[in-house]
Amino acid sequence: RQEQGQRKSYEDITQGWNICCGRPPKKRGHLIVAEIGLIASKYQSSSCGKTTSLSNRNSDASPVTIGIEQLQQNLLEQKSFVPDENNQSIEQQQSNFARNSFVVTPVKLTSEITSTAEAASEVPGAIKTTINIGIAMNHVNDQENLKQLNLAPVQVNEVEEMDTQEGETPNDGGGDGNDTSPMNGESELACIVQDQEMEEDEARSEATFRYTVENLSKMKETQLSPACYVRNLPWKIMVMPRTSQTQDRGPQKSLGFFLQCNGESESSWSCYAVADLRLLSCKEGQDPFSRKIQHLFYSKENDWGFSHFMTWLDVLDPDKGFIKDDSITLEVHVMADAPHGVSWDSKKHTGFVGLKNQGATCYMNSLLQTLYFTNQLRKAVYKMPTESDDSSKSVALALQRVFHELQFSDKPVGTKKLTKSFGWETLDSFMQHDVQEFLRVLLDKLESKMKGTCVEGTVPKLFEGKMVSFIKCKNIDYKSTRVETFYDIQLNIKGKKNIYESFNDYVSTESLDGDNKYDAGENGLQEAEKGVIFSSFPPVLHLHLMRFQYDPVTDCSVKFNDRFEFYEKISLGKYLQNKEATSADYTLHAVLVHSGDNHGGHYVVFINPAGDGKAVISPNVDIVYIVSIFRLQEEKRLEQIRRKERTEAYLYITVNVLLEDNFDGHQGNDLYDPEHALYRVFRVRKQCTLHEFLELLSDSLKYPIEQIRLWPLNVRSNQTCRPMPIELENDLQKSIYQCAENPNVWNVFVELVPPDSDLAALPPFDKDTDVLLFFKLYDPKNKKIHYCGHHYMPVVAKVQELIPILNERAGFPADTELALYEEIKPNLVEKIDNLTEPLEKVLEELMDGDIIVFQKEGDNQMYELPTCREYFKDLFYRVEVTFCDKTIPNDPGFTMELSLRMTYDQMARAVAQRLGTDPYLLQFFKCQTYKDSPGHPLKCTFEGSLKDLVSYCKPKAKKLYYQQLSIRVNELENKKQFKCIWVGPSLKEEKEIILYPNKNGTVATLLEEAKKQVELSENGSGKLRILEINSSKLSPGPREDVPLDNLNTSGTKLYRIEEIPNDELILAEDEMLVPVAHFHKDIFSTFGIPFFFKIKHGEPFPKMKERLLKKLGVQEKEFEKFKFAVVTMGKPHFIMDSPEYYMDLGDFRIHPNQIYPLLNAGTSPLRPWLGLEHVNKAPKRSRINYLEKAIKIYN
Repeated sequence: RQEQGQRKSYEDITQGWNICCGRPPKKRGHLIVAEIGLIASKYQSSSCGKTTSLSNRNSDASPVTIGIEQLQQNLLEQKSFVPDENNQSIEQQQSNFARNSFVVTPVKLTSEITSTAEAASEVPGAIKTTINIGIAMNHVNDQENLKQLNLAPVQVNEVEEMDTQEGETPNDGGGDGNDTSPMNGESELACIVQDQEMEEDEARSEATFRYTVENLSKMKETQLSPACYVRNLPWKIMVMPRTSQTQDRGPQKSLGFFLQCNGESESSWSCYAVADLRLLSCKEGQDPFSRKIQHLFYSKENDWGFSHFMTWLDVLDPDKGFIKDDSITLEVHVMADAPHGVSWDSKKHTGFVGLKNQGATCYMNSLLQTLYFTNQLRKAVYKMPTESDDSSKSVALALQRVFHELQFSDKPVGTKKLTKSFGWETLDSFMQHDVQEFLRVLLDKLESKMKGTCVEGTVPKLFEGKMVSFIKCKNIDYKSTRVETFYDIQLNIKGKKNIYESFNDYVSTESLDGDNKYDAGENGLQEAEKGVIFSSFPPVLHLHLMRFQYDPVTDCSVKFNDRFEFYEKISLGKYLQNKEATSADYTLHAVLVHSGDNHGGHYVVFINPAGDGKAVISPNVDIVYIVSIFRLQEEKRLEQIRRKERTEAYLYITVNVLLEDNFDGHQGNDLYDPEHALYRVFRVRKQCTLHEFLELLSDSLKYPIEQIRLWPLNVRSNQTCRPMPIELENDLQKSIYQCAENPNVWNVFVELVPPDSDLAALPPFDKDTDVLLFFKLYDPKNKKIHYCGHHYMPVVAKVQELIPILNERAGFPADTELALYEEIKPNLVEKIDNLTEPLEKVLEELMDGDIIVFQKEGDNQMYELPTCREYFKDLFYRVEVTFCDKTIPNDPGFTMELSLRMTYDQMARAVAQRLGTDPYLLQFFKCQTYKDSPGHPLKCTFEGSLKDLVSYCKPKAKKLYYQQLSIRVNELENKKQFKCIWVGPSLKEEKEIILYPNKNGTVATLLEEAKKQVELSENGSGKLRILEINSSKLSPGPREDVPLDNLNTSGTKLYRIEEIPNDELILAEDEMLVPVAHFHKDIFSTFGIPFFFKIKHGEPFPKMKERLLKKLGVQEKEFEKFKFAVVTMGKPHFIMDSPEYYMDLGDFRIHPNQIYPLLNAGTSPLRPWLGLEHVNKAPKRSRINYLEKAIKIYN
């Protein structure tokens, strides 16, 4: 490709390669990977570290504009792009490698353990060369290591954009249209494809083409335009009528407009494109109606656009100017990038495929590739039984799926199902972790999952080694040893030239002499040597090069980028305690590379899949292995079936069948609850006739067609849903699509001959003279509705003729007097008083599906809901309310069905009964309107109803919050909630307490309330005081007579309550309580727990230090590192550690010229304080600590 008439030179390519990989390409094959880097860099956005975009002018890299086609052509012509590396200086080679770090993977030469991936065609169970993996962080400054090792790069993150949802792409412009039917010849539609702006170059990057649809009003099926080729892929306009059900206006018809790419291909490909979809205007000078999309097209999502591009009425409206002579013209301008997966086939060129980056999972992908190439482990994973596991939570099944896809797939493999099986949320996929930490967690999980199976012990057999820690006395015959196991070896690389020097340092001995002599028991303190020696090495050896170490100068972990040499083959026999039967010779197999710093970076892996051993073919075929493969292939086949169903969904309609059994037990209005009904679902073609559907039902229900009658369930104008008749004699040849109200779903009540009946066919029904009625019995005692079947009645029949039928259905005596009601709609039930009149006159607008509710006539006033009218009225006000515990984050809560007419007391009693507590020990909170969190508390004297509390929630789920109290809620409302900190006498532990003093109380009542909740020391003073803390600095609190309303509990200021030490109860004239705080380097970097300390005027400084040491309770050696300063006016004045220095109280008094603001009424002003300067030994929270939590596999 040519950019602005100039072709970029090879130096630009190598420069782009250096930016991506940190070194120039050595082989022609590397340029293919560089090509992928060129493409991927444009779209890939990863939080693993700094992303370099080779196509962005604002990027740190120079733009690389040589095209894929030219690069491939040069490769095909065998042109050499690689410069002679021997002409490069060492300094140049080092600079190329300055940004990479590597992970070492030695391999033990054993004929049983292999890690070469089996190709899809090889015999299952084949075992290949012995190769091992090692994991470390090795930052290499030159090319010589990989140059000698000849490691091949594996595409760990072989994907062109950040993949956060496996198999899904974000919707950037609308819905996904799956309709792919060809043009309908019956509609006599004509198409015109025009491209006036550019030549018919099929490899072009953009094009504009049109499609004219004639006879639009007759269009019923999806139409596809002829193909227009862009980037050598066929692009088509897809247009269709779409109907959707809206809540307010019912079905609404719209014009669906999609862009389809390569719709006939099922191969692995992807193409990112931006397109402008336009509906052209027929009026001169009027702009087209335009909507834009951007999408990554691939085989599963090969079309993208808008299901509702424009309403059908607007399209057909001549005033809008888009239709003329019943024709419209659609236009698409598409700009596409070079397709991926078409020109580059990783499986074809390397035999392997990569893993998609799920956000910041490069560390996991690198490790999975490495473990995949460990044949013995992969085979053991395949053997793990997973038949009874939950497919969404089974780590073993998910890992089997990933390994299977890596082995047999021809496109990059997703890991979303694997991370989901770990129990991770979406945010977890964006957290960066150390690969060595993840390795230990994953191996531990696999080892536990393999227990009790045929592969138990595989993990320790492959990765576990043993070492002996010893202490040997020099002058006596005494030795202490302890055998320890290890899964990896952490090698120190600082100041070491190569891997042998690191091993020498690892097994070097430490002398224990002088003050550090070893206690040899009865032999007393002895000079000794302490060290470790290896007793056995595992077949697969993991080495962790310790690039990150603590730096005391910067007080944080830093990365050492020193040059470090490792070799293709190493021999570790000299580090063994006793020589093993198998030599401890290893071959380097994989290097996991980390580039970045302590806070973030990126991982890639280099793997040598061939090794040096010979393949050993197992004569026995592993049945478990084959079963795992077949199971995963069956899963893939089912996924293809589901995909085909989604593609052909527009050809089918879903028929939901309800039988009379589905009406039993329903306690609400109508005959059933549409949201909870147990339908029998049939998926039939829209062109299927009613007769064909009846045959399908007959075969499914095992009833003859004569014993089946269909009653479509239609929505009436009063929003009730009732069965309606259908003329089977005349409509049997009609299609279901013509009979159904909704083109996507059809709900049908299927009437069957009762099982206990001798009828050979259903009785005839005349829709002109007969009516279908349904019956319900109301039981006022139990407040229950019982379904009592249906019956055909002549429209002229009198109401009283129903009485015997209803008594028989209910099991009442034949002469039982009944009260009859007509259920018209929700909250509208009318009593039928005139029983001698015909049905057509008594029932309001008599229609098929009308419901008669009956009950015994008599004195039912003793019941809470005496008649069905009250029952349905109460039902109308019933809602489901979810109650969530305010004190538990993300509490799902529990749901109760309550009446909106309930008072606060009735609601509290109902919830208390559910929780098994006193209603007065519950406090309720309304849910905030625009935020799903608790709002202000409700008073127990609230006079409104439940409707007032939840009516604003509509249409959201109705929710209230509660918390259980230790005191009665009516008492709590007269108290003030006060949060403060309690500190014990040791000054090492602090906890938050919540006090409830009276609202009109003082600080003295607050302290008395605190005594009830805290535990005082046995020999303490028993008196409490309140202090104020701001930025880890202490100041005296308010006086005891200050009202609580004057205390400011908002902002950064905290209140602390503590017991007054005995020696601070009474202060002499020459004594003072001085605030003390810890800080490091800067007086504003305070930390720890501040406290008050009694200072005596004229006391020698060393004596004061002794008392302070005793109060702090720290080690004397640590205390010697402390520096002391008097901090006043924001400046520290360090005290000379001299016995001749005496404490002066004047240093801690406020200068008369200083003006200190009072914090609150009754509080003391700020004053100078004593600072203790030393290193903060507490765990340090980094700037991205929220992304550095420990990695876990939860399932």
